[in-house]
Amino acid sequence: MNGVVENGENKMEDKSKSGLPAGKYKVVIYDFETTGKSLVDEICHIGCYANSPKQEEQVPVENGDGGEKDTNGESETKPGKEQQTTDPLVYSQYIMPHRNLSYSARNAHNLVVVSMDHQRMLRDTNSGRLVKTKSEISALQDWMKWLEKVKDDCDGIILVHHAHDKARDLQVPLLLISLARYNLVQRFSTIVKGFCNSVNVISDLGDKSLITSLSLRSLCKTVLKDTSLSTRTASHRCRRIHDILVQVVNDSDKDTDNNNLIADKVSAYATSVPSEEAKVRHLEALQKAQYSMRPIFVEFFRDGYKMRTRMVGIRRCLAEHGLDYAKLTDLAKQDKLIAELEKVSIEDPDNKTLMVNTVKDHFKEKSSAKKNPSSPTVNGASEHEAGEGKGQDDGGKGQEDGDKGRGNQDANGDAPQVKN
Repeated sequence: MNGVVENGENKMEDKSKSGLPAGKYKVVIYDFETTGKSLVDEICHIGCYANSPKQEEQVPVENGDGGEKDTNGESETKPGKEQQTTDPLVYSQYIMPHRNLSYSARNAHNLVVVSMDHQRMLRDTNSGRLVKTKSEISALQDWMKWLEKVKDDCDGIILVHHAHDKARDLQVPLLLISLARYNLVQRFSTIVKGFCNSVNVISDLGDKSLITSLSLRSLCKTVLKDTSLSTRTASHRCRRIHDILVQVVNDSDKDTDNNNLIADKVSAYATSVPSEEAKVRHLEALQKAQYSMRPIFVEFFRDGYKMRTRMVGIRRCLAEHGLDYAKLTDLAKQDKLIAELEKVSIEDPDNKTLMVNTVKDHFKEKSSAKKNPSSPTVNGASEHEAGEGKGQDDGGKGQEDGDKGRGNQDANGDAPQVKN
């Protein structure tokens, strides 16, 4: 454990330079359910858990503002019969998104957008019931009111989420984008002072002899010793994350009050709101660069899930290297394309070879198409044109057969009338 603590201390020192100033903070666990896994997606469910020692044994409340009911049918809280308190531990609110949920999001969250009487609604696919929702701006404003009550006399709140796949962690960016859409970031910053991924805390302070994976289900098994705990909804996952953090922190220091210790430990790994806003701008630039390179990879996106996954990863590596379609075009004109592609960092050598060949072939065919713009043959066309040419050739053959038929018909004396 000494090695683990030392690593944790080193990370604390690094985080404190650009993290949060010293102060009295309160930890709130949060989780989102979203319509997908990109920056253009939206939040469709907010779940929160705020630790309170006076209500630690109390049944969680599944409505954050005293009016929205959870219809998920879980055993922890029955639909329509949530217990209400003056100081609820749990906040849960569904949001009606403008976008439809992606296929993977529908399967993960058991939610689907349906239209009834020309109105969009959310339906729980497990129970078949409609879920009561609010608009995005209304839900965000109500959530901030709840956070203000939780904050009380503290210096601020640290929002903690759990994302074991850090490369695809969009919890904070999607939240900040939603807040910026309604000019709520400044008000939000007066309440929430930082964000933290619980994976950083657990990986440093947890017992590595027991923790084999940082996924939430695996941590329920190895840390909480219970595989029957529900992780289906956002509010359920928040409770599980809190219990795991308490257990990990208690194992590292058993002689300190839980609430103060968790806040102290988490604040060392937290990042400020301005730093997260800078990350959002960086992610938006990466996304713009990736979208610009779509002409290179669009054909491969249709070749099945495995090829699409490889190409998406390759495209992201190119964007992280600082390349976009305009820069690749300039490098190709200067004959420096391959030399620059060799500098791109990709762990898998097969993927790197595939990346070099794909980009090189695209610009090679593009240049050959410019040299022979009027060539009717497929050999002078680009790969995209050649791919479409196969279908066009089939249609062309049918058109030629039709022309021949009409020619035969004309030869038999049924010539079409021609206007003088």
